[in-house]
Amino acid sequence: MSALITGYYVEKEYIKKLENLNEDITKKSEDSFSWYHLNVLEAEAKEWLKEKSGLSDIVIKELISEETRPRVLKDEEGILLNLRGLNLNPNSDEEDMVSLHMWIEPDRIITTRSERVFTIDDIDKSYQRGNGPRTIADFLIRVLDGVIDKISDYIYKIEEDIDEMEEEVLTAERSKLRSMISEKRREVVIIRRYIVPQRELMARLYKDKISWLDEDDKEYIYEFSNRSIRQIEELDTIRDRAALVQEELNNKINDQMNRTMYILSIVGSIFLPLGFLTGLFGINIGGMPGTESNAAFAIFSLIMIVIIGIEYWLFKKNDWI
Repeated sequence: MSALITGYYVEKEYIKKLENLNEDITKKSEDSFSWYHLNVLEAEAKEWLKEKSGLSDIVIKELISEETRPRVLKDEEGILLNLRGLNLNPNSDEEDMVSLHMWIEPDRIITTRSERVFTIDDIDKSYQRGNGPRTIADFLIRVLDGVIDKISDYIYKIEEDIDEMEEEVLTAERSKLRSMISEKRREVVIIRRYIVPQRELMARLYKDKISWLDEDDKEYIYEFSNRSIRQIEELDTIRDRAALVQEELNNKINDQMNRTMYILSIVGSIFLPLGFLTGLFGINIGGMPGTESNAAFAIFSLIMIVIIGIEYWLFKKNDWI
């Protein structure tokens, strides 16, 4: 795989796809910019960042890092964003969010990743169709919108799963349902851990003075921040609902266990005197009554039936059964 996954030189009325990292670019307008999307698992990408990008060591270190928490770093030359998006790659868990690093300066955007980020794929496809973002601000807004939209869809799916679990708590196989609830609670904890700092990132973007972000752009970012807050609130609600479902399920399991123990206690109470009698008359020693009588077994059986009847009457009278 190439170090340059995709890249474009962009003007308002012109788009050119970049074929390699060292391609010469002649700027034709002041508001044009170049976008490089790199795979940092490739040695060529790391070499280009260190030797030809002109970036500081701190920025390069962040761009090639595989695991980082969402944050924003601003200096005189540009801003560095670390974002987290859903892991939509095959055979991966969505909540194991992938990292997307972005360096943005007035005439250049560098994005890096170690795993495929589908939001970036969507932007690449939009350029191929000829309707990709034409300004740096629009590019940033497209990325933030794509990341948040996918997270919102995922949260909605979790809510639907919790709805089904609430309906199934009375009928589903309890051991299976318990594992499903635990898994959903784990997913919520993981994804919330990244959304909280991601909301703070957007809040800072809104507050900081950035030359290429106008008031309209900041209004979009403010809305993204509010959407992130709503996502956090929804995750908290899902977590509470999952805890209630877990509690209800535990109550059902405890009720079932108590009912089972109660039935066993009733059975034990019924057969305790019968077991005593059969044990007493089963000893093989001299002097046992009825050993010489042919009617002794029938009389003994009748006595046990009467005892069972008396016990049943006592249990019914005291509402034990």
